[in-house]
Amino acid sequence: MLLKRNARSCHWAITCGLVFFLFGCSEGVGVEANVHGGPDNPASDGSYTETIISPNGIASLEPVTLGGVEQWVLIRGYDVNNPVLVFLHGGPGSPAISYARFAFKGLERHFTVVTWDQRGCGKSYDDGIDPQSITLDRLLSDTHELIAMMSQRFGTDRVYLMGISWGAILGAQTAKNYPELLHSYIGIGQPVNLVRGLGISLDFALEQATALGNQQAIDQLAAVQVAWQTDPTLAWEQARTVFGWLETWGYGDLHDTSLYASLGQEAGPLTEYTEQDWANEQSWRALYDASPLETDLSWWNGVDLTIQIPRLDVPAIFLAGRFDYKAPFELVEDYVADLEAPAGKRLVAFEESAHVVFLEERELFRSTMINTVLGATSQ
Repeated sequence: MLLKRNARSCHWAITCGLVFFLFGCSEGVGVEANVHGGPDNPASDGSYTETIISPNGIASLEPVTLGGVEQWVLIRGYDVNNPVLVFLHGGPGSPAISYARFAFKGLERHFTVVTWDQRGCGKSYDDGIDPQSITLDRLLSDTHELIAMMSQRFGTDRVYLMGISWGAILGAQTAKNYPELLHSYIGIGQPVNLVRGLGISLDFALEQATALGNQQAIDQLAAVQVAWQTDPTLAWEQARTVFGWLETWGYGDLHDTSLYASLGQEAGPLTEYTEQDWANEQSWRALYDASPLETDLSWWNGVDLTIQIPRLDVPAIFLAGRFDYKAPFELVEDYVADLEAPAGKRLVAFEESAHVVFLEERELFRSTMINTVLGATSQ
């Protein structure tokens, strides 16, 4: 789920894995005063999210306006008086609304969970969006607007911001820029230095290929390594080769790649997307390919949190998979050790996970979010 040019398997790889098994309809529930969501309470486009039965609950798929553009959010929780948790997906352009209900279900009794498909992708795709508007600065501004909007809507200053991969780049920068808006920041698969990270990923992939005697992988990865030594930006344009092999060997999104099938069967129907949402995938990929995030990689070269964000003034918790070679664990470990964090910091290692810790070690993720994140910052 680390951003990569023309290879945004990121969260979308998991989404596609789930949808292969799941696309269908769920059993209806009658509409009552305390029933939220469900097929009898669809969104304006006919999609719906699973029912929550609770007097103070919310289960809503809805459009909001950020930066003058209509974008979609999924909001789920059993009590709207709980703290708000805003989730930022990976990519760029790997939307999360379709799988968030399953991935974060264990948090809904403790948080009001807000998942946003960022401008131009997933449910937020619109063919009228100018690709030139999809920039790092614009998405940071959209993130700020969304946080302020949710804080005002639910009448709380207890807003937690959680990002994975590309979303953790947006999240860390937002936590630095607007500490007054946040109660805590949670970085999952946190990119630290993208140039160094790609080098570590590439070296590790070559080690694996050599150990396995996979000559095809060795040849392909050696070619990328030559590019990296000459021009890291050129290597980034070929990064899908690196991340593709890492995914195959269990060092990409999931360490246990057999989980794609079992998680898909467990999650149930992905009703949050319409057939048209799925059909738009190639269009939103083309939109992102034409955006400055893909055509001008100067921003990529500049991502180095050790220089850009040496200090955070909100509690900062980092969740990192030991087998993650999209956002290498060692860089996260070093960054957290050196980070100046007067409000507190912590690194939680997920020993059996790769990049997507909330799908591989779900109980550890849930207990960490409730006991470590919420417990430590609930005062």
